[in-house]
Amino acid sequence: MYKACILAVVLLGLAACTTKDSSTKEVEAVVLKDYAAWHTGKFHYTESSIGTYLINRTDSIQEEFIKSKEMVVEFDIRWQNDSMYTLTFSKINENPHNNTVAKGVENLVKKCTITNVTEKSYAEKATSNLMDKTVFTTIFRNR
Repeated sequence: MYKACILAVVLLGLAACTTKDSSTKEVEAVVLKDYAAWHTGKFHYTESSIGTYLINRTDSIQEEFIKSKEMVVEFDIRWQNDSMYTLTFSKINENPHNNTVAKGVENLVKKCTITNVTEKSYAEKATSNLMDKTVFTTIFRNR
């Protein structure tokens, strides 16, 4: 009897994990729609040691204006899916004060994952080929 009860619980658990009803599909569609809304537009974030970055993102490039340095850096952007994208350094568009840049920046490849999407912001988890750590940033939509 005990084994039959455990077997029934396990089978019910498996059935619950593999079955999708229409309400689950609706929630998934909303999440995907929220991710897609962040693929292009104007955004910003703040990094503690440098300050505010202003982002202009199109379907193929992302420009980042570093306010404290008055520098504009351009990246090629490639979307792997609705919530994951890769930024590859392209060029420095503006550098009026001839600020130095990080060593190896011309080889920078940054892999980003969008998480925790809200109407006004999303959390980003990012890694790059130039750093051994994962960086978490909140990206905000400009008003």
